[in-house]
Amino acid sequence: MLDARGWRGKVLEQMAIEIWPEVVGETIARNTIAEKFKGGVLHVRARSPQWTQELHFQNNKIITRLNGRLRQNLVHKIRCSVTPPRGIKVGALKPNWEDPTFPAAPPLPRQVKPSRDDAAALHAAALCAHIQDPEVRLCMENLIASSTRAREEKEQNRA
Repeated sequence: MLDARGWRGKVLEQMAIEIWPEVVGETIARNTIAEKFKGGVLHVRARSPQWTQELHFQNNKIITRLNGRLRQNLVHKIRCSVTPPRGIKVGALKPNWEDPTFPAAPPLPRQVKPSRDDAAALHAAALCAHIQDPEVRLCMENLIASSTRAREEKEQNRA
């Protein structure tokens, strides 16, 4: 189904973003956020320039882990950036400055499993039962179930 509709690539790209905290570990996950994936490049936002440097040192190891989890050579490069404070030139910043827009507690790996007993989850599981890869199957089930729930909620709000 994923291949027939051309969704496999997009699902894997989204998975690369979602598994970021699990792949890099808690310390790096608290100081970085995977934001988007485009053209083989995973764009990551860091809390400070020191964390961009850390990612630069671990770049090859992280790419290998990501591609191993995705079971495809999808991630070719990690581009890391930091947002400097407004109105201050980067050269005038102290050596230990941090991104002022970086969230205090970025998302960590999800430990809570979604409810698997509502109608949307059961319908999604039936649609995705033939997907062999368990991670892709679970990701698709969650995607279908959440979009079904959102659509139903939207319809209820209209009524």
